[in-house]
Formats: sequence, C-alpha cells, structure tokens
Amino acid sequence: MTFVSRLILVAVVSVTAAVVAVAGIAFSASDRVGEEIERARVANLLGTLRASTEANLSIGLQLDQVSLLQPRIEREKAGDPSILAIDIFNSAGRAIYSTDRSVIGEEVSPDWVKRLGDDNQWATAERGDTVFGTRFENDLGVAGGISVTVSDEARSARADRLGLDLLIRTGVLSLAASIAAIIAAFAFVHMLTRPFDRVTRVLRGEGGPPADDGGLTPLAEATVKSWREAEARVDRGLGQLGALDDAA
Repeated sequence: MTFVSRLILVAVVSVTAAVVAVAGIAFSASDRVGEEIERARVANLLGTLRASTEANLSIGLQLDQVSLLQPRIEREKAGDPSILAIDIFNSAGRAIYSTDRSVIGEEVSPDWVKRLGDDNQWATAERGDTVFGTRFENDLGVAGGISVTVSDEARSARADRLGLDLLIRTGVLSLAASIAAIIAAFAFVHMLTRPFDRVTRVLRGEGGPPADDGGLTPLAEATVKSWREAEARVDRGLGQLGALDDAA
C-alpha cells in the first residue's frame, strides 16, 4: 500500500469514526432527554390529579363521592395515546376510579399499595409497560393512590425513528466527510511532495520554474553542477589517457 493510500485510509476511518461517535452520543442524549420529558409530563399529571383529589377530600367528601375524577382521568387518557390506563384506588388497594371501567371495584397490584408508604412519586416496570404512581392524603393520613400506566412502545417507536434518522444523516455526513478527507489528503500529499518533485526534475536535468522549497532546489542544482564537473574531469582524464596511449 502506497503512502497516499495509507493516508487516505487513515483520514477516512478517522472522520467516519468521529461522525459515528458524535451520532452515538447524540442518540443517547436525545433518548435520555425524551425519557426525562416523559417522566416530567407524567409527574405533572400525577401532581395535578393528586391536588384535585386532595382538594375534594379536604371539603369532607369521601373518595367514592368525587364523581368528577372519572371523566377527568378519561379525558387525560384520551389526550395522550401513550397512556394505557389511569387508576385511582383507596388505601385498602381497591380501584375506585379507572379508565378501564371493568376493573373498578377490583383490587390493584399489591406493590402499588406497598408504595403508599412513600410520599415521593414512584415508577415500576410491569409487563413491558411503565407504571408511575403517587399517593394522596386526607385529614386522617394516607387515603389512597393514583397510578398512570404508560406504554413503552411509544418510546421505543420514537427511539427507532430517531435511530433511523440519525443513521441516514450519519451515512450522508460520513460520505461527505470522507470525500473532504480524500481531497484534503491529496492536497496535503501534493504540498508535501511538490518540493521533491521539483528536485527530481532538476536532478534529471529537466529544470522548471523557480520555487520556494526551503533550499532544496539550489542544493539539487549544486549537486547537478558537481556531477557535470565530475563528468567533465573524467572526460578530460580519459582524453589525457588516450593521448598518452597514442604517444606510446
């Protein structure tokens, strides 16, 4: 492999690796930001539902008397296709309101009831989906909890679209960067070898226009001159030897 080929290979591999690394970092950062946005959105929904529930309980209503919660959670689910279900359950773990009306009155996951002891919002993975939840309180303490089940398919589909878009852009950018690297490599090789090409022509006796190559051309011209002087001395020596032979 020639020097030019090796230089081009190194340049192309380097720029391609750099572009791929940047694309990987961008994908990871974007996926993380998307997940944080989703968490923030669900956290806001949970906070709003908790505040509304506690406000109704604070005026003396029982949980099963806050009838406005059912249409409220159904509207929230209808407005967000990534939400699979919203459940509001009491401290005994029985669903009082749910976007899936068939589970109203049924017991929710025991894990959700255990998490009522934590005042912070929580998240857990269940059957390929993510469940976010929080508790709400009344004057007597913990009155129940709210859970929002979010489909992971939407996030996966978003990540797939992002990955495909980045893949296409990375391919185009890598191709453009590789072409630029090849052109730059040829330009660098030309600038690097131009003084030596000039010296080669001088040594061959071809001559050429003067160039600022750091003194290589004058050195080559001096070398050629010394070669010619040496040849002339050799010719004179041979002529003298021939004359001596003729005289003998």
